[in-house]
Amino acid sequence: MKIAILGFTATSYGSHTYLKNFLPQLAELDHSNLYEVFLPAEHAHDLEVRQPNFQTRLGRIVPRSGWLRVFWEQFILPWILWWNRTDAVYTTHNMAILLSPIPSFTLIQNVEPFFAGKFPNAFWLRPRLWLLRVMTTLSLRKSRKILAISEWERDFLVERFHLPHNKIVVSYPGVAEQFRPPGQESATLLRERLGLEPPYILCATRLAGYGNLLNLAKAYASLVKQGKVAMPLVVPGEVWDSHYINRVKKLLALEGCTRLVRFLGYVPHEHMPLLFGNARCLVFPSLLEACGTVLIEALACGTPILCSQLRPMTDICGDAAVYFDGEDPGDIADKILEVLRDQSLREALTRRSMAGAGQFSWRQGAEKMHQVFEQLRPLPDAKNCGAAATDQERRT
Repeated sequence: MKIAILGFTATSYGSHTYLKNFLPQLAELDHSNLYEVFLPAEHAHDLEVRQPNFQTRLGRIVPRSGWLRVFWEQFILPWILWWNRTDAVYTTHNMAILLSPIPSFTLIQNVEPFFAGKFPNAFWLRPRLWLLRVMTTLSLRKSRKILAISEWERDFLVERFHLPHNKIVVSYPGVAEQFRPPGQESATLLRERLGLEPPYILCATRLAGYGNLLNLAKAYASLVKQGKVAMPLVVPGEVWDSHYINRVKKLLALEGCTRLVRFLGYVPHEHMPLLFGNARCLVFPSLLEACGTVLIEALACGTPILCSQLRPMTDICGDAAVYFDGEDPGDIADKILEVLRDQSLREALTRRSMAGAGQFSWRQGAEKMHQVFEQLRPLPDAKNCGAAATDQERRT
């Protein structure tokens, strides 16, 4: 069979991290099917798969704009797939190829569009969320199988869209080998590569409304003003909603905390273990996640975790985290202070984190998708078997 894997949105975290870790595992399992992996041209060399049955097709003519890219995928790409005689399409960014008769399998990584009215969003982001909501809804109906990245996501999709359970395959993201407890040289590398000096509080959340950084900023500012915390707050990540982050920065300025909060911007994924490993704790205030891959990576690094008491965060962390009410800055502040002051609690969280991280595996996800692809294969020699059975009936 020839299977197309679409990763045109694989430009940073999310789809890029998924494909970079998923494809090598799939390649170890499957030496017979032919895979064509569609990628942005600038990330062609990021994938470490050299098997002859895996071919990379670069999207040099694919538009960068989200709207134009969707148009290209839906109206131009079907002809390319037909011309290539593709047998199945696996999309890693919520949207199936709706106009193609080829069987589709879709990875749902983003549920934000279905909660767009619940969290603050800048005006210019609303059309994109509307488009993604419409396309994801249609894709859920179109797809032969849906890959959900958490049990909570599966439960949400079943309840919201009345999908049968057997249409959804649950596969949590795994964790790459470099995510492990810090070595002796880790603090030195952190200084050299990111210019940071431990200790610090780390917050690796989406820099948008549902990431809930504003409530964390209120909690952190209250602790600083009371003289209970002097440790800096470090926030990596690209700004998704500049209007929302400007509100956060304005609050920090009014509270006199601007100099203590470091916004790092985009941090290469390979540097994230340094951030996790040297943090006194990770605070994850997000109010909405399809999975929360950051938590899985932090568990593997043994980082003490505090996060919102919501699924799927509670499913992932279990007893390896301290939970707070993400909409209550006072509760966030109390829990941060509790973890910072109690070294034995941090040590216990580290032990539980490392024990819990082992349940998340990229290999397991690759095995599940391989099984899904194999279900498309026609039964071997079905025509011959049927003819033999008919001959036998005639003789009897």
